Order: sequence, then C-alpha cells, then structure tokens
Amino acid sequence: MSQPPLPPATIIDVALKAGVSKSTAARALARYGSVSPKTRERVQKAADELGYQPNALARSMITGRTRTIGVVIPDVGNHFFAVAMRGISTAARDAGYEVLLSSTEGDLALERRAVELLAGKRVDGIVIAPVSTEETEHLERLESQGIAVTLLDRPAPKVKAASYISVNHVEASSLAVNHLIDLGHRDIGIVTEALMPEGWQASVPEEGKKLRPSAARLLGYVNALQSAGIRYRDEYVAHSAYAKAAAYQATRRLIRDNPGLTAIYCTDSELSAGAFAALQDLEIACPKDMSLIGFDDQEWATLVRPKLTVVDQPSHQLGMAATNELLLAIGAPQDRRGDRTLSGRLIVRDSTARPRTPLAADR
Repeated sequence: MSQPPLPPATIIDVALKAGVSKSTAARALARYGSVSPKTRERVQKAADELGYQPNALARSMITGRTRTIGVVIPDVGNHFFAVAMRGISTAARDAGYEVLLSSTEGDLALERRAVELLAGKRVDGIVIAPVSTEETEHLERLESQGIAVTLLDRPAPKVKAASYISVNHVEASSLAVNHLIDLGHRDIGIVTEALMPEGWQASVPEEGKKLRPSAARLLGYVNALQSAGIRYRDEYVAHSAYAKAAAYQATRRLIRDNPGLTAIYCTDSELSAGAFAALQDLEIACPKDMSLIGFDDQEWATLVRPKLTVVDQPSHQLGMAATNELLLAIGAPQDRRGDRTLSGRLIVRDSTARPRTPLAADR
C-alpha cells in the first residue's frame, strides 16, 4: 500500500529546523526587516531542504503585493511584441516578479476582459499596448484599484497616471526618409496603414506623442520632406491594411499611378514584405530603378536579395524599459510618471542607392 503524501512544509517547520523564531524565518525568506546574512542563509538552507513553498496568497495579504504583473498586447505573434515580451519577462524576472500574458488580437472587448481578469487576480501592475487611444475607461479605473499602468508603444492620453514608453516614431521615420533624400531622391512614395488626419501640424513635435505608431511614422515622412523643401504629395501616399497581400496591391497601384517615383518607404515590416514582392513581380530592379526602405528589422530582411535597408526599433529594450517604469510606479504610486522615448537606428543595406532616372524615362 502506498503511503499518503506528506503535508507541505510550513514556515513553523522551517523555523524549527533553522533554530529561529517564526517571525525571524518569515523575515529572512521575504527579505525584509533586520536579519543577519548568516541567519538568512541558515533559514534559506532549511527551507530548501524541506521543500518549503511560501503561501503567495498569505504573503500578499500581509504585504499588499502579489509580485505579479500583467501584460496585455494585441498580437503575441507579432515580431515587435514578441521581442518586447522577452524584454518584459527578463526585467520582471530580475526583479522577482512573475508575468501573466494576454493577447487580445486587437479586439477592444477582449482587452477590457483581459484587464478585468488581471485586476481580479490583483496583479501589482499592467503593461499594455492599448487597442484604442480614446476608449480607455477600463485603464483609467486601474489607478483607483491600486494597480500601476505602463503604456507600451501606443499612447492613451486619458490615462493620466500611466507611463508611456515608445520609440520616437516621428524621429525614426524621418531617419528613413532623410536617408533617401541624402541619396538624391525627391520622388519618394510611402506605403502606410495611417490616414492623414485633418488639421495636422507636421512641424509641431508634440503632435507625434498623441498618435498611434503608424500615424506618427507618416508624420515623420511629412516632416522630413518639408524640412528638405520637398512638396508633400497626396498621390505619393499608398494606404494599406496591415497585411502583406494588401501592401503588395497598394505598392503596385502606387507605382502604376506614379511612374516618376524613384524610392518607396514602408512604415512596417509586414508592409515592406508586400512591397518587396511587388517590385520583384513587376521586374523593377531594386535599387537600380527603385530604392526600398522599411521600418523594423526582421530576419527575412537579410535573407532576401537585395538585403533590405531598414530603420530598426529597440524592441527588447522597450520591453525592459516598460517593466522598469512599471516597477517604479508600483514602488512609488504617489509619483506621477512621464513619457520616455527611445531612438530608432538606421541600418543601411543593399536596397537603397542613388536614383538613376525616373522609371517613365526607362519605358
């Protein structure tokens, strides 16, 4: 007959084995209060030998913390968010926190549900890339519940207590366009998800902080053209859904309608892949007849020929920065947090070169 399993070790068992009081053992394992290094080591050894597991619920009732954070992102399969998630996990683990992840597929209702579930589990804070910049009541309520919030990559101006961590998308986008301008290009098209909002003031840097990444990158394109004295032209803007197939068709239309183009800038890696395929199928030599530059570096960009010139964003560092900001907010909830932006990096490869002649002259 098999023996019944032994009951789990308690803090009292650890204290008896280590030869200390229950309160001393608790302080040693939780690493708070005044406990000598020698005593802490003896208590930890006793806990390890007994297989002691602390009662997280009881500890949270005492400390008011669960040492868990939630992460809510639109698409866990998206390269940017996947790499950022690794940064979040690294920073959280280093600080002794566990991570609960939810992917919302870009659905606002699923985001609200995820936030509600995480709040119910009493996470200490949430890192979120919000679906909407305006419909954020569920995030605004978190402050009153004592849950810290950090916004990753996407702004939500109404969530006043939240930190906002992002790449400077306007500046990073300008890097891409300025690279083309420096090569001598003047007829530069763009493939983007964003629409040009009415009343935009492209010369006002603060505008970019209110916009979603795709719109901020479009603003960077406009800024770079204007700063170089190049006229912005609506017909050079190809709008595309976030999909390779959509970008493929948008690029073909852009080239068909504007034979004078010598360069194309794509504001996302997914769009870049579609545009690259369109150039190949149209048998347009890149970069001899058309330069192509993308945003966000991925492995495929170095596997194709020509290798793709890109502006890379530090996704892993963004994830770590978002977590570190969240931990600061957890530790000092009375302090109002601010915005923090990181810089993109231009990686010049083989898909950009000086313009030869407009495509119309070659046909």
